[in-house]
Amino acid sequence: MFVKALADKLTSTSVRSQNLSNRIHDEIAATGPMRFSRFMELALYDSLEGYYVSDRLKVGREGDFFTNVSVGPVFGEILAGQFLEMWSILGEPNDFTIVEQGANDGQLARDVIMALAGTPLEWARWIIVEPLESLRVKQSHLLENAHVCWVSSSYYLPPFCGVHFSNELFDALPFDIIEAHDGKWRELLVDSQGEDFVFCPNPNFIVETPLPPRPDGFLTECRQGQKELFQGVSSAMQKGFLLAIDYGMPGEDFLADHRSKGTLACYSKHRRDENPLTHPGQKDITAHVDFSSLARDANAVGMSLSGFTDQHHFLVGAATNLLQSMDGKKPSPVMLKKLRSLRMLLHPETMGAQFKVILFSKDAPESKQPSGFLHAKDPGYLLENP
Repeated sequence: MFVKALADKLTSTSVRSQNLSNRIHDEIAATGPMRFSRFMELALYDSLEGYYVSDRLKVGREGDFFTNVSVGPVFGEILAGQFLEMWSILGEPNDFTIVEQGANDGQLARDVIMALAGTPLEWARWIIVEPLESLRVKQSHLLENAHVCWVSSSYYLPPFCGVHFSNELFDALPFDIIEAHDGKWRELLVDSQGEDFVFCPNPNFIVETPLPPRPDGFLTECRQGQKELFQGVSSAMQKGFLLAIDYGMPGEDFLADHRSKGTLACYSKHRRDENPLTHPGQKDITAHVDFSSLARDANAVGMSLSGFTDQHHFLVGAATNLLQSMDGKKPSPVMLKKLRSLRMLLHPETMGAQFKVILFSKDAPESKQPSGFLHAKDPGYLLENP
C-alpha cells in the first residue's frame, strides 16, 4: 500500500529539527541503506523541505521547467472538450465527476473549470487528489470560487462515474533504480559516505519483474506505486475513463540499448543534471514513463487500454472543434495568442513528440472514443512489448 502510506505520511505533521540531508543521513544510520524510492520521497515530498513543498517557482520561464499548463489556458480548454465527449460517451450521466491527481498549484483545474462554464459539465463534481497540505492551500486559493473537494490518496476516492486525469503525474511518482547483473535485476540502494550519498547494490536480486534480461550494468527505473494508484482509482470508478499525459515511451524503447544509463534526470532553473543524490529538496527528480508498464498495471486492476498516442496527434484530433470555432473569424489578440500556444503544444520536435497521452476505460462503450485518439494507432500493438 505504498501510495496510501505515502499520502498518510505527507498529511501528518512534523517538527523541523535539522535540514533534510542530515535527516536522511540519520535515517540511513538508524536503518541501513535506503531504497531510492524512499530517498526520492523525502527529497520531493518531505512535509518540511521537499522540493514540491517549497515556495520556489518551478514552472515557466523563470522556474525550473516548462509544462503544458505553463503555455497558457488553451490546454485546459482542449481537455474540457475531451471531458464533454467522455460525458456523452458514458450516456450523459447526471452525476459526472472529474478527478485530477497531481494538480500542482491548481492552474490546470482552473483552466478546465473556466472552459466548462456554460456547458452541461459546469456543475460536475470536482475532486483533487492531493497529499500535500501546502499544495492543497495553494489550490484552494486559486479555486476558491469553484466547487472542489480534496482527498489525500486515490484510495480515499468515493465511488464515481466520470474521468480521472493527470498531467505529468506518473513521472513524479517515486521509483527505484535497478541494475542488470548476471541475467537478473538487482536494486541500487542509497547509502551514506561521509557528508555525501552514494549508490550501493542490494545483494538480493529482484525476482518479480516482467522486464527481460539486459547486459550487465544496464540501469533502468521501476515505479512500485503506480499499480496501487490504479487500484485506488479502479476501486472507486464505477464507469469512466482515466486519461494521463506524461513524457516517456513504450517499453521496447524504454529498454533500448542507447538507454543503458536509464532515463533519470534532475532539473533546476532549466538546467539538467543526472545526479539525484546531491542537494535533496532543491531540485526536481524525474524519469521517463514506461507506458507499457502503465498498461500492464492498469489492466491488472480491471482497467482496459483504450488509446495511446503522442501529444501532437492527440491535440490534432482534440482541438478540431476549437479550430472550427475560429474559422472565418477576424483574428483577435486573444485568438492569435491561443494559436501560438497551440503551436507550441503541437510542435513535433518539442512537446508534441516528447509527451504521450494514454487512455484507460472501465465499463465504457468500446465503440466510441474521444476525438483526441482519432488519429492514434492500435494501442495494444504499440505497447505490447515489455
